[in-house]
Amino acid sequence: MAATEPRIGLRERKKRRTRESIVRVATRLFATRGYDATTIAEIAEEAEVAPSTLFTYFPTKADLVFSLVDAVTESARARILGRADDEPAVSAIVSWIADDLPEVESPYVELVREFPGIVASNEELQAQHRLRLGRLEDVLAAAFARDLGEPEDGLRTRTMAGLALHGMVDAWSSWYEQHASDEDFELEPVFAVKAEYVRRVLDAGREVIAVLPRPD
Repeated sequence: MAATEPRIGLRERKKRRTRESIVRVATRLFATRGYDATTIAEIAEEAEVAPSTLFTYFPTKADLVFSLVDAVTESARARILGRADDEPAVSAIVSWIADDLPEVESPYVELVREFPGIVASNEELQAQHRLRLGRLEDVLAAAFARDLGEPEDGLRTRTMAGLALHGMVDAWSSWYEQHASDEDFELEPVFAVKAEYVRRVLDAGREVIAVLPRPD
């Protein structure tokens, strides 16, 4: 009998709804009032939760902005690093983008739309963005290291991880530029586009690393 994922209990569903509500409120306030001008107390009041409850979900204000990035990284860790031994990293990454990311990102549509502007408004957020993307790249590097049998910080490993990460970012940025002003901002179409682009990038990447010199 095939194993099935356990159903999420009522308590967990409630926690998830609370978390998503806080992110939606914070996103709206950051977009309308500005990140620096918005306080945790104001977010908690608008979200109708106690500040202590908010801090339980998001220890810092920046964690609210990067809640989606962190969710994406954790999803990548579970799917890509938890893949079967006979599944190549490239296949796992492409499958993860096409099949898993739609569910991960769907509760964050408002944040996705406002994210570039919010991050651009604050230098600390820009630095945090680089750090959070670095964590995702570390997950991708671990996946390729396993396939290549090489260190996670090796040249070939990091080349493939960087291509995967920046392929995702570039595909997203191109799509966002075309659709950010759409009245009906829908994320569904971007995932297939992103998955196919990353597949092509990584196919080319495998040819590149094949000719990279190895250290003696």
